[in-house]
Amino acid sequence: MPRLVRLTMLVVGILLASVPTMFARGADVAVVDAQIVFSSPLDDEKPADTLFLQTTFLAGSELDYVLTLSNLSPWPLSDIHLLDRYFGPDSDDELAHVWEIERLEPGEAASTVIRYGPDEIEALSVGEACHQIELNWSGGWSSFLMDCTGLGSTSLWYIPLSEDMAVHADVQVSAALPLSLGEPVGRSKLGLHVTRNASPGIMAFVEQTQPSIIVAVGDLGWLADVKEVSPNTITLGRFEEKGQTFTGDPKQRAQQFVVSYAGRYLANPGVDYWLGWNEPVIRHMWQMEWYAAFEVERTRLMHDLGLKVAVGNFSTGTPEADQFMAFVPALAAAQEYGGLFALHEYSAPTMLHGIGAGIPGMELEEGFGALTLRYRYWYENVLGPANLVVPLVITEAGIDGGVLRDQDPSLGGWRDFDGTLAPELTIQDLNSYLAEISWYDDELRCDPYVLGFAIFNVGDTEGQWASFDITDELDAFRALVHSKE
Repeated sequence: MPRLVRLTMLVVGILLASVPTMFARGADVAVVDAQIVFSSPLDDEKPADTLFLQTTFLAGSELDYVLTLSNLSPWPLSDIHLLDRYFGPDSDDELAHVWEIERLEPGEAASTVIRYGPDEIEALSVGEACHQIELNWSGGWSSFLMDCTGLGSTSLWYIPLSEDMAVHADVQVSAALPLSLGEPVGRSKLGLHVTRNASPGIMAFVEQTQPSIIVAVGDLGWLADVKEVSPNTITLGRFEEKGQTFTGDPKQRAQQFVVSYAGRYLANPGVDYWLGWNEPVIRHMWQMEWYAAFEVERTRLMHDLGLKVAVGNFSTGTPEADQFMAFVPALAAAQEYGGLFALHEYSAPTMLHGIGAGIPGMELEEGFGALTLRYRYWYENVLGPANLVVPLVITEAGIDGGVLRDQDPSLGGWRDFDGTLAPELTIQDLNSYLAEISWYDDELRCDPYVLGFAIFNVGDTEGQWASFDITDELDAFRALVHSKE
């Protein structure tokens, strides 16, 4: 399966000679001597079948960043999209340029020049700034490269290609696959996120509604009982992980992670799919690349144990579009080994807040959202065209005032949205919350690849999640599920 590959940069030093340029003119022909460029030889042979990228950064009164792409394979490539992000170490500003090539035939090359004027680069520390190059082609293949070699240098990358990477070259990838049915179909996809099986009402809900999914944390032995009374319910489990840091080699960290929990995994056969990290905080592209490699290795190792995983488990409103592209290898691994994609979707003051909003890097779509229904951007624009429609589970969903932290950092779950709030914040009671959950359920019932969503939260015995808790309201949610049978 395809994996993002960051290839080692091969730096070629450029020395401009001091010999002056000479001109000679004949009757009809003008001959111009070029300045002499000296470069060191390449030590390694060119790998077979590659996409070759060369970048040269030329200094002067203006800075020229010259990019050349060469298709050194026997297959055509299509819809090439290159995003160059240029940023300094001590600045939040960045300069971004996009280069698009509709089609690159075998043996064909294309070049472009990105020119930075004095005003553009004033905010950057040019001597220490880096280019982050995000390259996508043929309907879903990607490579992410970093060029920190500075002015007066050339860098080369060989990106390995295979015939699979050209399969989409003759396909109109802009024509989205029919991922949505347009109207709700089938029974409810409502499920529960259970902190602790602390109430008899939880198992009664499972037995009486046969929910789509149950997500549990920590104490997971009771999920075997769930499978016994509701065999078709998808069960997901995780253990609380305190070491969510992007340090060390991601493959070794994944090995340590799986080994540390392997005994507990095998002791809980009631879990269908295992979650890893919970809501990883990803601020930089390198962190997403690290996490993707971690999830790829975790998926493979769990498969060796005879177990399946759900990858991702990102918090609401994340990841960003460019970060999502870097996570695609983990989704490819999940598809290869029969896994799932997991996300959290919350909004506030209602679950509809943010519907119709766009996200940077994606074209605005009606019926998509920046928070809830954000997953549609990924499936319609990336995973569908790339034939990577991995089944999706929303492992946490509901009202979460955390998305309004700038307005009121004290807000939590739906119970906090009462009559004491500012007038612009919608008041929530059980009936209004049920109506929004029903709306969300119907939207997910339009999308066959969504297996279910878990309302957060049930079974909180310590009061940590009291504002989210619906343990005492399970009868009302049971009636909601039955209304859609």
